Amino acid sequence: MDDDHETTAARLRERLVTYLRRSRAITSPRVEEAFRRVPRHAFLSGLSLEDAYRDDAIVTRTSGGLPSSSSSQPSMMAIMAEQLELEPGHRALEIGAGTGYNAALLRELVGLEGKIVTVEIQSDVAREARSNLERAGYPDVLVVSGDGGFGSLRGAPYDRIILTASSSDISPHWVEQLTEGGLLVMPFRFSTMCLCVALEKRGRTMSNRSVTWCGFMPLQGAYGADVTGADPRVAMGDGLYISGPGSRGLSLKLLEELLAQTPRRVSELVIPVNDFGLGGGLGTYLGLAEPRLIDIFTTQPERWGFHYISGLLDAKEQSLCLVRRDGIVVYGTDAAAEEFKQRAMEWVEMGRPGVDSIRLLGKPSGTSTEQPGRWLLRRKHYDFEIWFEAP
Repeated sequence: MDDDHETTAARLRERLVTYLRRSRAITSPRVEEAFRRVPRHAFLSGLSLEDAYRDDAIVTRTSGGLPSSSSSQPSMMAIMAEQLELEPGHRALEIGAGTGYNAALLRELVGLEGKIVTVEIQSDVAREARSNLERAGYPDVLVVSGDGGFGSLRGAPYDRIILTASSSDISPHWVEQLTEGGLLVMPFRFSTMCLCVALEKRGRTMSNRSVTWCGFMPLQGAYGADVTGADPRVAMGDGLYISGPGSRGLSLKLLEELLAQTPRRVSELVIPVNDFGLGGGLGTYLGLAEPRLIDIFTTQPERWGFHYISGLLDAKEQSLCLVRRDGIVVYGTDAAAEEFKQRAMEWVEMGRPGVDSIRLLGKPSGTSTEQPGRWLLRRKHYDFEIWFEAP
């Protein structure tokens, strides 16, 4: 029975690796071999083998009806592992242990001569990750129970630091504990967008080496609040949560009234959509240039007809434009759809820049100045200059 179980697990693991390689989430032999060696099912007890080896994120903890811990989507783990550029002998810090599966992958990449430290703010999650790692054959991975915003001095300095939660700022502790020329890979949150960026340390400046789309739960702890000091998700009631600059001051009553109306399809507007909401270079441009963007998340998808959706809300004009997978629709007046069109035209006039042309530079707060052609996002610890590099 055990032999059959492990044979099935190996076959499903190989199928997942093949898929990740063909989809270009895996691009290097070393990352491929790490995914082939680490048994994901050993970190997801109680889950069927088929489910353990799907390319899906698995929620393992909830708090207040919202996910608080998970095993990330394997394709996203692979992309971030490639961004990290880990080498044998490297010392790496992971912020957010989850089940411990990602730490095991990192451990395979740094080898016996390297060191992996993973910090988890939820003590019960840390205990479970430690147990999973020991049982799977990775007892030398150090699991620390604490606030990852402070990093961990127990393994510092690090050649690489990776966050498995989204943050709108850079903790100065991460920069201090990172070696010169080291990489910080983090899901960077701004507006309703989340970009996974690999930032290289040069003094106190952090400049991006690579960037891609992602979607992660917000970082918890002292460094987890957004620039306003609030959780980015605002509970509206009835299972609805909303985030983004357009959500400020919004009443549930107005949102209910708009969603209760029959939507009208906006046929002349096409906006890329990916697994994390608005996509492509246009999605990034909207996140930087449009102050009325919102994300809506619900724990009652059967009632509202969606689980996660992005759009633009003009509360003054009582207009809501939502970008669904099956098309773009507008509720109320046409104002929000017209504003979407205007932003799309601006992006086209810029030359339709894509995600691969995004550049991001992080500098200590107060040291950046406004520059033509760049957006400046000021945070408590770091300022971020973002721009599209011309072809």
